[in-house]
Amino acid sequence: MSRNQMNQQREYILKKRSRPVSRQQLVINLAMSVITALFNILAILVVYQVSKYASVSKLKFIVGNIIALALLLLLDGLVYVSIRKRKPRILIACLLVLTLLVPSMEYAWFLLHRINTSVTKITEHKSEESVSASFIIYTESTGSPITQISDLSGKKVGILSGTHMAEVAKKRLENESVTATFVEYTNSIEEFSALINGDIDSAVLPPTYATTIGEDANLKTFVEKTKSILNFSDTVTTNAQVASNKDITKDPFTVLLTGENEGLADTIILMSVNPISMKITMTSIARDSYVPITCNGYGKSKINAAHYTSEGCMVDTVENLTGVSIDYTVEFNFASVIQIVDAVGGVDVDITESFDAQSWNIISDELEVYHIEAGDNQHLDGKLALGYARERHAFVDGDFARQRHQQEIISQVIAKIMASKDPNMAVSVLEAAGENVKTNMSVEQLLNFVTYLMAKAQRYYDSDNLSGLLNMQQSRIFGYDSSVWNEGLQMDLYTYELYKGSVIAEANNIERNTNLNSPYELPNSVNWNAMQDYPVPPVSADYVYKYKDQS
Repeated sequence: MSRNQMNQQREYILKKRSRPVSRQQLVINLAMSVITALFNILAILVVYQVSKYASVSKLKFIVGNIIALALLLLLDGLVYVSIRKRKPRILIACLLVLTLLVPSMEYAWFLLHRINTSVTKITEHKSEESVSASFIIYTESTGSPITQISDLSGKKVGILSGTHMAEVAKKRLENESVTATFVEYTNSIEEFSALINGDIDSAVLPPTYATTIGEDANLKTFVEKTKSILNFSDTVTTNAQVASNKDITKDPFTVLLTGENEGLADTIILMSVNPISMKITMTSIARDSYVPITCNGYGKSKINAAHYTSEGCMVDTVENLTGVSIDYTVEFNFASVIQIVDAVGGVDVDITESFDAQSWNIISDELEVYHIEAGDNQHLDGKLALGYARERHAFVDGDFARQRHQQEIISQVIAKIMASKDPNMAVSVLEAAGENVKTNMSVEQLLNFVTYLMAKAQRYYDSDNLSGLLNMQQSRIFGYDSSVWNEGLQMDLYTYELYKGSVIAEANNIERNTNLNSPYELPNSVNWNAMQDYPVPPVSADYVYKYKDQS
């Protein structure tokens, strides 16, 4: 090429570059710059959100980040060249790529944001809680008639000491300018007895008091002679129990799982998790168990009453009963059972008896009754599963059946989550839990444990049957029906006394799961007689040693 030709080409290029950019081109360049900037921001947000799950595979996370960064730089470079050099074909190609990628990136960020928001709600250590309560009166009282809240001025009102229910009741009377004398009680039966005896004029109890207190046949007649003059709800601020700072991907830990209903613990399960052996033990404690309540001066009462006072009281009471140190707490309500079971597609159970199940309507916030037929492999949705988990009267083994059903549903939900490869199920479960499940684990602990399980699942030999990844052992603390004399009502009231041997056996079972160096005690001798029944070991599916010392 001659010098003249080179000069002519240079002049042409300079002239082309100096040519003014059209208004249309300016608009296209501006739009392209905005879309590229938006894409960069979304990409950074997605990488940030994904970084919380890096423990699934640190190598994959690093490699993925490098590839994503390289592609991002390449795309930015192409956009820059297309604008700077005025390459319309490259510009159009980049625009098409960004048009496809931006919505995908927005969806990815939205999905991750939903997950992290739900996890944050679950692990929020300070939260607003709605507390419901009722002012109850005894209709056969000989005092002046009480028909409305203002009639309580100058009267005695019973409250449960140290509870949120007492807090909102005091606030309500104060707002109504009603001055009353408050009398504190340590449990609902004691307070109810005081109402019947005339020691107090009104009792502050949960709106479901008729169901819970009326379960005792001896009290049902008295319950029918009471009524509520006001049902109300208010919001209180709650703080979670201080949790352990363990690395739960390496160290075994224990969790107190409680199902809450109007302040009472309907479900009490002590769960131990060994992340190394992947073994989980679930030990149910009957809600009517008559045990020392630590926050009430170790006076004995039904264990679910400890939950009335506080989460800390419940933890201390279970620790005192079993000798097992509790690292974390998880609390759920009726709505969580319904929504989580629905999120995993329901559960399949064998039902031995037909019965009318009490469930819950999430929208109206009221009890509902559904009929459940007996049969093998019955499919239950969330509402029916809740009714199945709450029922005890229809089954011969009563509360044991209820405990077994609760563990069965929990096991199936865990197994279905582990076996599923559908990310939408995981998101649905987290969103259901976010509104209705609370734990004192930190966000980092919960995320690390979930990602640890995911990493374990990736390496599991049977990828089509991930439910086998976890070894879940179900058991319960056994006891016997008993009663305690109520001086105020002059009658015996039902309680459930725990066998000391069963408490020890279950505590040892948990110790063996959480401490791999713990000794396994073998019997010193074995005696067998063909004429006698063989006693099954303490930790078994159906029986337990009945020690002579039943205290």
